[in-house]
Amino acid sequence: MEQQLILDRYRPLEELGEGGYGTVVLAWDTRMQRRVAIKRMPLPRDSFGRPAANPPGLAEARTAAMLNHPAIVTVYDFETDADEALLIMEHVDGASLERILDALGDTLDLDEMAAVFSAVADALCFAHENGVLHLDIKPANILVMRDGRVKVADFGMAALSTALGHGVGEGGTLGYMPLEQLEGMRVSEATDEWALAAVTYECLTAENPFDDDTVEAAIVRLETLETPLPSEHVPRLPRPIDNALMAALGLRPSDRYPSIAEFGNALEPHLGDARSGRESLAELASAYHADDFEQRAGLDEIGLWDRLGGRIGGLLLRAVAAIESAWLAWAGLSAMHLDRAAVLGAVALVALAGALAPSLGTVLGLAAFAIGLFVRGSWVLGILVSVAAALWWWFFARRSSGAAVIPLAAPALGVVHLAPATPLLAGFSLAPLPAAAAALVGGLLSVLASALSLSAAPFVSVDASVFVNLDRAALGISNARAAFADPSTYVVLLCWVFAAFVMSYACRRATRLAAMLGAVLGTIVLAVGYVLAEQLAQALGNSSAWLTTSQAVSLAGSLTIVVLVAALGAPMRPEEEDAPATSWQESDEGLL
Repeated sequence: MEQQLILDRYRPLEELGEGGYGTVVLAWDTRMQRRVAIKRMPLPRDSFGRPAANPPGLAEARTAAMLNHPAIVTVYDFETDADEALLIMEHVDGASLERILDALGDTLDLDEMAAVFSAVADALCFAHENGVLHLDIKPANILVMRDGRVKVADFGMAALSTALGHGVGEGGTLGYMPLEQLEGMRVSEATDEWALAAVTYECLTAENPFDDDTVEAAIVRLETLETPLPSEHVPRLPRPIDNALMAALGLRPSDRYPSIAEFGNALEPHLGDARSGRESLAELASAYHADDFEQRAGLDEIGLWDRLGGRIGGLLLRAVAAIESAWLAWAGLSAMHLDRAAVLGAVALVALAGALAPSLGTVLGLAAFAIGLFVRGSWVLGILVSVAAALWWWFFARRSSGAAVIPLAAPALGVVHLAPATPLLAGFSLAPLPAAAAALVGGLLSVLASALSLSAAPFVSVDASVFVNLDRAALGISNARAAFADPSTYVVLLCWVFAAFVMSYACRRATRLAAMLGAVLGTIVLAVGYVLAEQLAQALGNSSAWLTTSQAVSLAGSLTIVVLVAALGAPMRPEEEDAPATSWQESDEGLL
């Protein structure tokens, strides 16, 4: 089942794992059009059950997460929301070393071990140079890509885990924790060195002699039992490997190498060829890789709107905004009887503004359109359009390209008798308040365009010629005045607003099913609105029929269109009610 977007951007696809820190989720980045892995860690709560503000360890974890090295999993972002910390990481296309070892049931050869060790050692050296400890080196945190490259995940997360109250002993894992970490004593670079040696021991022998069920038992094991030499498990291993590993596995930090670099200098000459090892690891990672993404959490789970939510979606919005802005400017300026070249030049500039900054282009187009109404002597309509457009732009459209573009599509939808789809589409794409505002502006424009094309109530059918024959549109000014003088018109407009709000509220879960349910409820609201409008018209002695067979067909068609839109992909909606705009609501600054 589809879930809400995480941080108003990431579509959860499946849970990859769960541990002491929290859960790891595979997700689709709707803005950058790529898979990501998201580690979700619940924040500690205070005595009242509320998430603690600025818990200790967050700043350190954020710094650690920003490490940039070829052998370290790239971290794209680190955020906190109401009750959890979220680490947004690259999704490594391959398998963990833990999975490979489990599937093999055997040891890595020396070439493979050379590739793993050199990558992990380089990553740790880089982290230590930048003042960051890992503190949870283990096979599960060592990832092998399908091209054979090795990457280390979860830098800095152990310290955060301890700060948030998860895990034990500085957040490490039994079997890969040296004595000082088990005892809760001061940790250092030597702690990571011991863990790397433990992983290397396990890879070369298929045994982990340090694992136990409890911290106490693990401490007793380390203090009382002598660790077998690796060559006792695998006699073919060179004796220098024994010496290097046993030194790095010293009981106390002072017993170990001064640095991981020196540990590598002692061990790597006796391992194999790392390049050959990477080729072999690539085969293992491909063989033991989980099912392909297309099968596990495939592209069929990523809706069309998610895929268009990034740069492609932005380009489409710009194109639509340019067309809408250009027509509004042309319709308004044509009433001024200016030189044709000047009008075309101004229209081109407004279209360019719409393409570069949709919110700016649409407000310029509406301003020109309102001026045209004033020039034609329609002061009431001009004031109505001006006030509605100004309020809509100031509070919503200037922050959201989607809110700027959607309402202006209402007259065009009226040409194909689908104008009632406008409030539903607004609710699908926008948060409740912007959706309601967009529905109101769209409704006003739809009624105006319908009346100008000499249509009668319910003023949702638009003649396409009104867009090109402005002289004919001018003849409909009196009809437009009558439409806006009819109280029934405002009943329908209010129902458009309410339908958009209902649709938007239903779409908060960002799932197809919720969107379809919202479309049905919104259509019912619209139908009720037209019935009430008709009853009001009859009470006022107006014989206009607001809910006719053709209007019922229009509502059914609009519902069908919106259901198909929802079927193509769930709406990209925020996970938190106070989250910022979605990618369809992206600000103009984000599109430039």
